[in-house]
Amino acid sequence: MLSAELKRRKKLLLPLALISGIIGLIFFTNYNYSFTTTSHPVLSSSSITPHKSNSAFPKLDQSSSAKAKPNPGNLIVNHQNDKSKTDTYFTKFTHKDPQFDYTKITYTSTNKNFITNNIKVDEETGETTEVVNKPTVLIMSVIGNNEPYGSDRYFDQFMLTVLSLVENQPDYEFSLGLLNNNNEEFIRIQDYFEKNLQKDLPETLSSIFKSISLISAPFLDQNTGFSREQRHDDRVQRLRRRLIAKSRNFLLLNSLNLEQYVLSLDADMVRFEHPEKFIKTFIDSKKDIVVPRIERPGLKDYDKNSWRGQRTKPTKEQLDKMDNNQWDQWNYVPHDVKDHIYHFQTYLDNKDNEYDLHKDEYDYIVPLDSVGGAVLFAKSIVFKQGVVFPTSLIVGTTWDRQEGYDGIETEGVCYLAKPLGFSCWGMPNVVAHHSGG
Repeated sequence: MLSAELKRRKKLLLPLALISGIIGLIFFTNYNYSFTTTSHPVLSSSSITPHKSNSAFPKLDQSSSAKAKPNPGNLIVNHQNDKSKTDTYFTKFTHKDPQFDYTKITYTSTNKNFITNNIKVDEETGETTEVVNKPTVLIMSVIGNNEPYGSDRYFDQFMLTVLSLVENQPDYEFSLGLLNNNNEEFIRIQDYFEKNLQKDLPETLSSIFKSISLISAPFLDQNTGFSREQRHDDRVQRLRRRLIAKSRNFLLLNSLNLEQYVLSLDADMVRFEHPEKFIKTFIDSKKDIVVPRIERPGLKDYDKNSWRGQRTKPTKEQLDKMDNNQWDQWNYVPHDVKDHIYHFQTYLDNKDNEYDLHKDEYDYIVPLDSVGGAVLFAKSIVFKQGVVFPTSLIVGTTWDRQEGYDGIETEGVCYLAKPLGFSCWGMPNVVAHHSGG
């Protein structure tokens, strides 16, 4: 009788012990495993210092050491003068991967507008569904390590450029993704969002961006095969463009979530003409991949990677070097075939009376074979089906060659997109301005 009772209790206790052990193991593993993630809840408004300035952002408590690391979760606003408005915040989630040497910090807005506008709950089943009721756009930028914003420019100025596109745009929902691999600059970028000291912004960042992703992946900049002084040499162009392509891909694949569109900006863009309709014009075009015309001081068509037509091909001697993979002797750079190439400058030169016919059409659009990357707009579904920024010269490859002779980085995007049924376009009357240095 006692034996039977003990057996019965054993059957009950063993599963309980096993379950307890598994729970304990999971807790211990999550607590100690070096692959770490950290989540921080929003802060209450009591953590901010009252202020009397006209800034949209409060001054935060500066009592801690100036050398302290950014304090998580401080991206907040307190509407001191309007009690009808509630505090809005971001939650912060930090992902660190020491094995592959990268960090991703995600700020997610808790602004109620993002929640009530998109989340629907079935009253009968309790099932929750996110409904897309306005276009969603990811704005992303790879921020380099040496004067990435242009000469004598800084991150806060770049953010003002970005905000000029997204402020007062209630018909769209935005996310932001940034990549920078310089530790000091990455901390400064965090400081911008953490301390929230930027003045004269008409709305809080938490009401503009549904999420903000900050990514640092220093391994991307290792073993590039060239120095900064060599970056403009013909012989290293494919290596330089490979680095840019890797960075664009890493940022895209680690920041794109459910957004319908992607707008990629170089960090040294300084101004957009008609910013209030810049993004709307791209979306309304219904085109898969679109670029504007880029100006910089002294140049009306700066980004020559946007083109259609014919480019030169390597000579027999150069092809032999490719077949023998003599890339240390490789210095070939594709050039335009005269009278068989179209750039935005062709439009401005009024060839075939094109400029006179269309100069007053803001949304005038032309087909392209290749796009530049200073400003690049695309449907996210293009990337989600396999189009990326090629990290090698993909035009002219064979099984014997490590790579071809053309089509690296943004210049290979259309080459990959075309077989999938997508196309590339340019808008010569939509203008963005690049820094002068």
